[in-house]
Amino acid sequence: MTDAGVDAGLARILIVEDETIIARDLASTLVELGYAVAGMATSGEVAVVMARALLPDLVLMDIRLAGPLDGIGAAVQINGEREVPIIFLTSHADRDTLRRAALSAPLGYVLKPFEAAGLRCAIEIALYRHVIDARLREREQWLTTTLRSISDGVVATDASERVTLVNAVAEALTGWTQAEAVGLELDGILTLIDETTARAVENPVRLALRERGTTPVQHDALVGRTGQRVAVDDRAAPILDDAGRLLGGVMVLRDVSEQRRIQAEVRRLNAELEKRVVERTHQLEAANKELEAFSYSVAHDLRAPLRHIDGFSQILLEDHVAGLAPEALGHLARIRTSIKRMGQLIDDLLRLARIARRDLVVRSVDVSELASEIIAELRASEPERQVDVRIARDIRVDGDEHLLRIVVENLLRNAWKYTARTAAARIELSTEQRDGARVWFVRDNGAGFAMAHAERLFGAFQRLHPATDFEGNGVGLAIVQRIVNRHGGRIWADAAVDCGATFFIAM
Repeated sequence: MTDAGVDAGLARILIVEDETIIARDLASTLVELGYAVAGMATSGEVAVVMARALLPDLVLMDIRLAGPLDGIGAAVQINGEREVPIIFLTSHADRDTLRRAALSAPLGYVLKPFEAAGLRCAIEIALYRHVIDARLREREQWLTTTLRSISDGVVATDASERVTLVNAVAEALTGWTQAEAVGLELDGILTLIDETTARAVENPVRLALRERGTTPVQHDALVGRTGQRVAVDDRAAPILDDAGRLLGGVMVLRDVSEQRRIQAEVRRLNAELEKRVVERTHQLEAANKELEAFSYSVAHDLRAPLRHIDGFSQILLEDHVAGLAPEALGHLARIRTSIKRMGQLIDDLLRLARIARRDLVVRSVDVSELASEIIAELRASEPERQVDVRIARDIRVDGDEHLLRIVVENLLRNAWKYTARTAAARIELSTEQRDGARVWFVRDNGAGFAMAHAERLFGAFQRLHPATDFEGNGVGLAIVQRIVNRHGGRIWADAAVDCGATFFIAM
């Protein structure tokens, strides 16, 4: 029967007692203590049915009940269907009775005849323990589910290295199921060996338990139940209680077979690539040698007829000038000018080819000093020119001094050449910050050029001005760019027609 008048917010207690007087006394006492009586049963069978229907918060169960199902059997059935705290009522405290009662995991005992204070204490303790146990079971279930769902293998042991948990990934790695592995020694379900030597290595859990600290990640091979080897990264840590007492250990295993396969494939590809690079390097060196030999051969073959033409034209001018008409003399002059230009072109071609093959000798180079020397040479060659030249002091660059001299000389000679028709000519070599980096530049206020044609600027034999206006063969800036590229740098220009040009170099 139930007491419908009791506040539903109070703990609802089912009384199971086959002695009516005691049952009523219990009900009265419980109400006085502030509890609600959910119902009263006089047999184990009825108690199971009422517990199923009423869902009480606690059951007060007499151990000795009339009928085939005593209180211990009823408690087992009730807890088999639903976790509910049970307190046994008994006037028998013999060892055999208590042993049987313990099998049903009760949360307390009350000896008859009971006292109200003792009964209340037993109920409160049972209710509190039930809440705590429920929370512990919930956390245990949460932890177990988490361990079974993560992608790493997890094996836990007690302090004596006997297995207490194997998650699903560890089951697959070791070949042992949780049910099979629990209780076995850890060494009985897996062995770790060195990947290279195949020698057995110390179990990381044993090391963690001994040192009471987390082990570093090891790269081993796991030998499971079938003898199959699996490449793993493993580490272990001890499990300690709040007092620092050792409870056990946990080991994490990560299957890195695919990672090892990829690493091996990368090593193979790198080795193959290195082999190809060596082969291509040898081929390139051989081709460069052939090209160099070809270049010098072509240069020699070209220079021989040029020397003949130059020589015979010189003879005509020296020995037969009186018999030549003015027009013929003009033709001879143009022939000799073309021969000179052709010779310079051959020299520039050879220089362009040599730059790519020259070994760099890198050191700190004073660009300011190089520029001053070159400007002095230019002033000596044309002393009549008045050019305002400004060279910033102590511009230093790490590079090959010989090649950097070629860069500075080409840029300054171009600036000198293209300011020849400019009144108040001005040339500047200095540095500035661009995009957080220090760059140096050569700037002039000469003829300049249209930026629409800037992409042709560094191509060999590309000219942006007619040869009749400014001499040259269009190789100088191609050489400059090749040298800058060999130093891992970058060169670019900014200009406008009749407003000069600026060449920037970042190295």
